[in-house]
Amino acid sequence: MSGSMAERSRAERMAIDWEVRLRDPGVDERALRAFRAWHDAALEHAAAWASLQGRLQRMGGRDGGAVARALRYPVEERRRALRAGFGMALLAVSGAGGWKLAHELGYDATWRSATGERGGATLADGSALRFDAGSYIDLGAAAGRTRLDLRQGQMLVRARGPLTVAMGVDGTHATIDCNGVELCAGRLGRRGVVTVRGGEAVLRLPGRAPVALPSGAAMTFDRAGAVPSALSFNAMAGWTRGMLVADRLPLPDLADALGRYHHHILRVTGAAAGHVVSGVFRLDDLEGALRQIVAALPVKVARYGMLAIVE
Repeated sequence: MSGSMAERSRAERMAIDWEVRLRDPGVDERALRAFRAWHDAALEHAAAWASLQGRLQRMGGRDGGAVARALRYPVEERRRALRAGFGMALLAVSGAGGWKLAHELGYDATWRSATGERGGATLADGSALRFDAGSYIDLGAAAGRTRLDLRQGQMLVRARGPLTVAMGVDGTHATIDCNGVELCAGRLGRRGVVTVRGGEAVLRLPGRAPVALPSGAAMTFDRAGAVPSALSFNAMAGWTRGMLVADRLPLPDLADALGRYHHHILRVTGAAAGHVVSGVFRLDDLEGALRQIVAALPVKVARYGMLAIVE
């Protein structure tokens, strides 16, 4: 292999590695700086990244489901998937690794929705369940009541009887109890959100007094406790109509919500991560949302193919 071909091959492998790293929700500002330094260090690097992004975008148009699955694999599986040319529909794994992969992708959930796809179901007691894109929900066991464990995403339940919703937020575990009400609950970034209509609900966080939510009340919460939200029930449940209504929403939380609807990578870094935003955003319109953000805040957007960095 000639020197130029070897260099191009190395650049292609590095582009794949960066694609994998940057899709990790835990990617930090240092990693973003390192990517940009690598990208700008050589023309071969920029060309390899552009080529990979072009292939991903073309595959997204022709077989978006296969690309989505490839991009959501854990690190080593994603690398193998991308290096194989994105042509697989499912990567065969076995043993404990297979169970771990299935769990991370939500394939063992009772209900699961893919990127950009909302879903719904009717529970055994007649309760109506709707869930946001990118949601994983398990039907749990609880004496005399329905229990739903929300692993990821958001949901709205028109409960016909006693209901408990459990979810993990910011390293803590929250439960919400209600009976015969409409309950909308979920997670945006590192915060939980909940609102209720037609009755009361009770939010419980470890080590804290229970918080009663009367009909029409809305809360955001994390390990530090619960805070009232000014949003109405309809506003907080806006995702059921394809909208996100933001009231001083941290910019990284908005990026998290948009990420459920797009295969692009959206990251917020630097001073931009400390900004909050208010307004109404169409969840299926990433470019429009980015224009709104730039118009409202002193930030800019750097584009690298399917990667957008708000800074």
